[in-house]
Amino acid sequence: MIDLAHSCWRPAQGLAQKELWFLHGYASDENDLFGLARLIPSDWNVRSLRAPRPLPTGGYAWYDLYFDNQGVRQVGMDQVEETVSELRVLLEQAALKPILFGFSQGGIVANALAASNPELMSGCVAVASYFPSDWFKGSLGWNASESLAHLAVVGDEDGVIPPSLSLPSYAKANELGAGIEVQRFMMGHGIAPDSWQAISRWLLKL
Repeated sequence: MIDLAHSCWRPAQGLAQKELWFLHGYASDENDLFGLARLIPSDWNVRSLRAPRPLPTGGYAWYDLYFDNQGVRQVGMDQVEETVSELRVLLEQAALKPILFGFSQGGIVANALAASNPELMSGCVAVASYFPSDWFKGSLGWNASESLAHLAVVGDEDGVIPPSLSLPSYAKANELGAGIEVQRFMMGHGIAPDSWQAISRWLLKL
């Protein structure tokens, strides 16, 4: 279960104008992206959530990954649906509509929430991720809105989620009615300085 008691929190100075939630990557934790909070405007609330599933090798996951008998990587869809449902409840309870900022697996989850419940957030950033269109064949409802501010940052040298996977997934989502802005950078599976500067500019426009 996603527990806010296990999240990192930096309240705004004075009256909060916006709120941003970080969703970390696979095998990481709530501390990973929280270092970026110092770069977020001081009149924003910042929360970094911990994924609900501890891994035996350390860190946490939003859902399990496994390989089938043909060596194809699969995801645990029951866990996906549980995680999305829990995050949806937290978003409904938030005083301000947060901006979701997800990295890698956290970005995939953020992308799914943006397409299923855009009314619960004021923006979405997904870094080193892809758009999981196949998730919407199940219980997730497709409600994508082109009016939601939605940014995808893709690393042209990403060896974990390569652009050959991420770029077509975002193109397909946009064909289905999402309004995802895609920006590409010469970087691997991370957040390079120039990509962060672009993300910062994008956030400040909201």
